[in-house]
Amino acid sequence: MRYLRAKKSQGGVGFIAVISFTCIMLAIAAMITIMSIMNGFRSDMIRLTIGSEGHVYVATAQASPTREQVADLEARMQMVPGVENAFQFTQHYTGVQANGQFALAQVIGIAPDDLMAFELIASGVIQGDLRSLGMGDGSEQAIAIGSAMAQGLGLQVGDPLLVYSPRTRQTVSGAVPIRKTYTIGAIFDVGLFITNQTYIYMDLDEATLLFEGGQAAGDVQLRLEDPDEIETLRDTIFEAAGQPIYQSTWKDRNQSTASALRVEQIAMRLIFMIVVVIAAFPVLASMIMLVKNKSRDIAILRTIGTTRSGILRIFLMSGATVGILGTLVGLVVGVMFCLNLYPIQRFIESIMGVQLFPQDVYQLTDRIPVKIVWSEVASVALWGFLISALAVFWPAWQASKIDPVEALRYD
Repeated sequence: MRYLRAKKSQGGVGFIAVISFTCIMLAIAAMITIMSIMNGFRSDMIRLTIGSEGHVYVATAQASPTREQVADLEARMQMVPGVENAFQFTQHYTGVQANGQFALAQVIGIAPDDLMAFELIASGVIQGDLRSLGMGDGSEQAIAIGSAMAQGLGLQVGDPLLVYSPRTRQTVSGAVPIRKTYTIGAIFDVGLFITNQTYIYMDLDEATLLFEGGQAAGDVQLRLEDPDEIETLRDTIFEAAGQPIYQSTWKDRNQSTASALRVEQIAMRLIFMIVVVIAAFPVLASMIMLVKNKSRDIAILRTIGTTRSGILRIFLMSGATVGILGTLVGLVVGVMFCLNLYPIQRFIESIMGVQLFPQDVYQLTDRIPVKIVWSEVASVALWGFLISALAVFWPAWQASKIDPVEALRYD
């Protein structure tokens, strides 16, 4: 500690030690913060995606399956160990219109009870009631839409919405698209912008009639007890189907997003590992200066009996103290910053007058997501300790090799 507090007249080692401490602290804190934000972003994307979508999708390979065949496939899927729920559904991309405005939508046909099993959807209803799905006759039949779509089209519960079908019918003036008006029975907000913007839930029988002309689509959606068992259940699902099927998972349907997040996560970790290495260079510089300025002290210590390993330990401890303290303080600062990220975000937004995390850009809520993974925090600490120790080893080794005779020759 006496060496680290060396005065300016002795080479300014103390000042450089403070700079070294600050560099390592900021690098560690930044690394923890960025990794936690990346983990939070990825975790939220997965949670919101599987909260409004199925885990596994199974479709019969038959061209025109009967209702009995689809029902048999549904029953077989329900019996697969690890499957929490299996149900028929339809999914179509189409256009909708209300209040003179047109929008694109993804209409999902599903039984009301199966929709209620989606906890994210059921708990995200902000207007109306999901249990009204499919109730009513004609244009009074209720559907559920996302909050962003409702806001964009100026809709509330009880308002009409015109839904187009890709099917057509022949009239005296030619083929015209089939369309039907429905009533908004519920509006939901799940926190995922794309779901709020495009999803419409409709009763399965009505969706089959509107989009398939009453013909069974042959699609079955599976929700698993453990979504992480997707890969292990693939072969079991194929064997249990008893017929040729197509199978996909939520990972397959969101492969580009999942891959991009993973690549970005790995790239950011590598970048910040390099930043920590760069932050250790001031430690190296301060130790080189310390050894140079204290060569006379080293020679005196050697002459009174201090061994080479003793000198090595002195300078290793001096340099490592800066790295260890910087790493520990950086860990505390980074974790505290992550735990209080939302208030900090709101404070910065109030000063700058801009939204740091716009919902329509990042497809999530307006809060920067953060998830602290303690195993990664421990790995960051270990990396900081390791780099600090490696940075001071060479100067400490050089100090232990100083010849006392040469150092004191002119004193």
